[in-house]
Amino acid sequence: MEGKRKVTQEDIARVCKIDQGSVSRILNKDTRDSFAEETVRKVFKVSRELGYLHPALVTTNRRESVRKKAGLDGRVRVVIGTNTVYDEGTVEVDEISMSGMLLRSFETKKHTLPMDRFKLDVEIGGPKLKGFRCRCKLVRFSDNEDEFALAVKFDSVDEESRDKLLQFLK
Repeated sequence: MEGKRKVTQEDIARVCKIDQGSVSRILNKDTRDSFAEETVRKVFKVSRELGYLHPALVTTNRRESVRKKAGLDGRVRVVIGTNTVYDEGTVEVDEISMSGMLLRSFETKKHTLPMDRFKLDVEIGGPKLKGFRCRCKLVRFSDNEDEFALAVKFDSVDEESRDKLLQFLK
């Protein structure tokens, strides 16, 4: 049985069209050189996509489970305290997994998020997961290519919604 070839820094350099030494310095966050922010982002992105194993990649942005493209519309409520609705609106569930979601096209009435801790109640309306409900907590903001997105982790999901999610992810 033939094993899969290990990804090297040379492979990453070839895809990024830079030299292997630059890839090494970027991945090791060497401060002796200065690289354009776009180049640094590209090296990390390509490294992840190719499956390169490096401590800077293995320990950062680790997800609990693989995400699946969803492209589903939903309703969102921003909740502060125990159950006080701060704002509400619409959202697109771009990606979803057993542990969380990536939310894009986040539109609420106030167009702001509270400075205090908050949670998000999301209900999906698209046909594939219609009626799926969950409460989420914010993991990180994403502002790639001028588009705002929120990565969230499930805080609570009822059994019926969890079953719907399992069927969708199969």
